[in-house]
Amino acid sequence: MKIKTLTLIIFLLIAFNINGQIKITGQIHSNENIPVPFAEIILVSKDSIPLKSELSDENGMFTIESERESFILQIRQIGDILYNKEFQMSSNSNIGIIKINTTKSLQEVVVTLDKKLIERKVDRLVFNVENSVSASGGDGLEALKITPGLRVNNDQISMIGKSSMNVMINDRLINLSGEDLTSFLKNLKSDEIKKIEVITSPPAKYDAQGNSGLINIVTKKVKNNTFNGNLNSSLSQSKTSIGSGGLNLNYRKNNLTLTSDVNYSNGSMKPYQEYTIKYPNYIWEEESFRKSFSNSLSTRSTIDYKISSKTRIGGEYSFSNSLPLIKTKNNSFIYNNSKMLDSLIKNESRIEIKRKTNTYNAYYITHLDTLGRKINFDIDYVNYESETNNDFYSNSFFPNGTIKPNNYFAANNFSDLKIDIVTTRLDFDYPTKWINLNFGTKLTFIENNSEVQFYNTTSGTPVEDPLQSNTFNYKERIQALYFSGTKNLTEKLDIQFGLRAENTQTKGTSQTLSQVNKNDYFKLFPTLYLNYMINDYKIISLNYNKRINRPSYNNLNPFRFYSTSFNYSEGNPFLQPYMTNNFELAYIYKKSYSLLYISHIKNGFDQVTYTDPNSIIQRVTPNNFYNQINYGFLEAYSFKVKSYWENNSDISIFYYKTDSDIDSIIPDISNWSGSFNTNNTFILDEEKKYKLSLGFMYNLPSIAGSYKLSSFYRLNLGFKTNFLNKNLQLSINAIDILKTDKQTFTQYVNNIKQVNLDYRDVRRIRISLVYSFGKELKIKNRVGSNKEEKQRIK
Repeated sequence: MKIKTLTLIIFLLIAFNINGQIKITGQIHSNENIPVPFAEIILVSKDSIPLKSELSDENGMFTIESERESFILQIRQIGDILYNKEFQMSSNSNIGIIKINTTKSLQEVVVTLDKKLIERKVDRLVFNVENSVSASGGDGLEALKITPGLRVNNDQISMIGKSSMNVMINDRLINLSGEDLTSFLKNLKSDEIKKIEVITSPPAKYDAQGNSGLINIVTKKVKNNTFNGNLNSSLSQSKTSIGSGGLNLNYRKNNLTLTSDVNYSNGSMKPYQEYTIKYPNYIWEEESFRKSFSNSLSTRSTIDYKISSKTRIGGEYSFSNSLPLIKTKNNSFIYNNSKMLDSLIKNESRIEIKRKTNTYNAYYITHLDTLGRKINFDIDYVNYESETNNDFYSNSFFPNGTIKPNNYFAANNFSDLKIDIVTTRLDFDYPTKWINLNFGTKLTFIENNSEVQFYNTTSGTPVEDPLQSNTFNYKERIQALYFSGTKNLTEKLDIQFGLRAENTQTKGTSQTLSQVNKNDYFKLFPTLYLNYMINDYKIISLNYNKRINRPSYNNLNPFRFYSTSFNYSEGNPFLQPYMTNNFELAYIYKKSYSLLYISHIKNGFDQVTYTDPNSIIQRVTPNNFYNQINYGFLEAYSFKVKSYWENNSDISIFYYKTDSDIDSIIPDISNWSGSFNTNNTFILDEEKKYKLSLGFMYNLPSIAGSYKLSSFYRLNLGFKTNFLNKNLQLSINAIDILKTDKQTFTQYVNNIKQVNLDYRDVRRIRISLVYSFGKELKIKNRVGSNKEEKQRIK
């Protein structure tokens, strides 16, 4: 009923707006009777206030709408007013051919300005990709690598000082994550990107979920009446290989824009882990050899249609199907305190996973007037299904290798997960002479159903264990309202303030445990931004926001999932969301970017591996148990060392302190840390056809929640060239050449030290080929449109 009411409001507003419009059409010719393309047509009030602006098409034709019966129509080219006449109209009119004198316009001198590489808006940092030599001729993922404040490690994107982030294309959230997002960005040419906006503190318009940032990739204006696309393929070789391929198509004709892409990958990797637990009376050492197979297919299609000069509708459908397979061999060595082997436990598992996601989106955008007021309505539906079948067995051996009797154990752990998410959003942009307002509402409906079954297969015949099987249902409802205002206080000082209110109801039901957990809370999330321009190349900004981090669905599900016979994970239905307060002070000087940030987490939750001196069972479960403060400083700089050598580097120094509420079980920890990252691009020829890249990253020991992390570093080398008139691009990349991208995670629980070494089989060589094609369509009319996507992923 709420959705129907919102939709009715929208169409009433649209109908009210349309009824008051007067449409003026005409054609512009020169004195020589030649059509004048791309002239600017402006409607001006009698007191010289611009009301509306449009451009003539290739044939000099134009259409412009007015809400007033009396107005002045001007025609301009390169800043000159070539036509100025007052009109009085009460209905739609065709004013015929207007002749203008273009001689003066043609004699003007075009001046090209060197646009800034880094800019600062009131709520975001802007990196102008089109001005970067390093980004040219690459893809979207490579452009993100050199963007200040961002890191791309193993094709995973992160934002410095943030726990997570989302990606937008032209101000619309895209419904992709993980490998699907990586494939999409690799298919997006960096030469098609105008700028990348880094939003470290999202405004009130966006969800308050997660201590995350936003990346908005703004593409260049696309040519209309064209058909283009690309074919891509890559082969990545480490211990094993992974191959991928994809096709991207774009079609634009008149008012219609269609895009479609499909990607497929298949192969495997061999990550490795070591796990050590130092019990008071013995030491547990475990090594894990894993082979992870990937087999995934994803498709995505969008449609955008311009109904009129003011209204657009569109939609998106995406589908992904993934069939991962994980084979693991674990060897657990149990030593006494004299380092003498007491026993050996061997565990083997085979985990088969089926994941399927369907995402649907529809949107409606209409401009209400010539002042920039508009309505944006979105509705999304996401259906996610996952099945996991885990077969494992273990056996124990004496130090001499003989089997211990009565110690064999085998089981099958099966889980079925289904998630449905429906969201509706209504946004209003309402600029006034005094302030620019933005306000709206969002409704979210989430339902998660999961079922876990545990079968003991030691005897060879499956026997269900009802104590370790469970059916869990989780429902979440969120109602959100927000507003924000932006104002120029002075010529140099801008302010933006906002407030988001979210009302949340959750209900988790464990049928097996006959347990129901409800939660109902209302939270306010303020935002504030100040931006002061000292001069054209010195800008200082200050911002604040408050965020909420809600638990994932699996973290709330109290079922057990076994990775070995002695290690299992389970959710916590009593888990509470936690709040984060963020403060940032930023300074831009020419091509350098400085950032000072402070973040405070209250009642945070983290995964804890609980161990006990009297038991060999290791239980992994999340708990709310700590408060954390972290502050840091980032300095990023982009410059040309030589005409053929461009460098993008950053250095970060930060401090973490985690105060535990259960310090008798998990102690307080604190640590100073830092990181250094540099990306270098070398142009090897005058035509800029051959490029060499060299990247290096180093991280000092740091802290993540209740874990201490060791230092690590990585050295990458890349080569890029193109053929067939730049339509075919070849890239060769050597990643983690020295095999040093590995980390150790250390945690103390009940005074028992746990050390986990994780190496994800990062070192590899990747060869990629991208072939681009396209043509112009012979169409008379030219109407602009941009590629857009949308979705909220939780």
